[in-house]
Amino acid sequence: MRIINLDLDEDFLKRFYDLTGDKVPETITIVSLKKQVLNIKERFRTILADSSGASAAALDQEDEESLSISKSNNVLLVDNLGVITYQVQMIMSRLGFQVTATKDVYGALSLFEDKDFDFVLMDLLIPTEREGFILLAELQRIASKKHSNPIIGVMSVAGKKELKSESLEKGADFYLEKSHNWQQRLTDIVTDYTSD
Repeated sequence: MRIINLDLDEDFLKRFYDLTGDKVPETITIVSLKKQVLNIKERFRTILADSSGASAAALDQEDEESLSISKSNNVLLVDNLGVITYQVQMIMSRLGFQVTATKDVYGALSLFEDKDFDFVLMDLLIPTEREGFILLAELQRIASKKHSNPIIGVMSVAGKKELKSESLEKGADFYLEKSHNWQQRLTDIVTDYTSD
């Protein structure tokens, strides 16, 4: 689950959540924040339509363009193990995504520059964590240049806590250890990010 560290005062958050009649939650995820924004827009849509005859369809299109987390349904998968690639492709296909797979850093960067992706799922050890962290940094640089905001998940067989911490500190949205039941955990994570 992606947690946003908002540097906002309590009064601002209370006023924001009051617009939808909800209490400020203890933790705020991308999904819950998106829901609140959509709820607020729905209220304003109703008011605007009543007062000026505004087209709800036009406002719906704006919502799709500005708030959709999963717009293109494209996933970039970077992993050099065929069995993992196959399993991830099956999981993401069942969830409605098109997967583009590559085995190395250079292939990943080339694909990422040319195409828009909602998710990047990358192995950290490709072939070492050094290259994995370089890829993570470059993905963020390119995303910033393209004004895109893909969800980046780091997956690894390495169970070292420091690798997880460093991945999250360097901008990964989540870290998934490829251990027992990782396939179900990946499904749950992706569903959490994409559910309304």
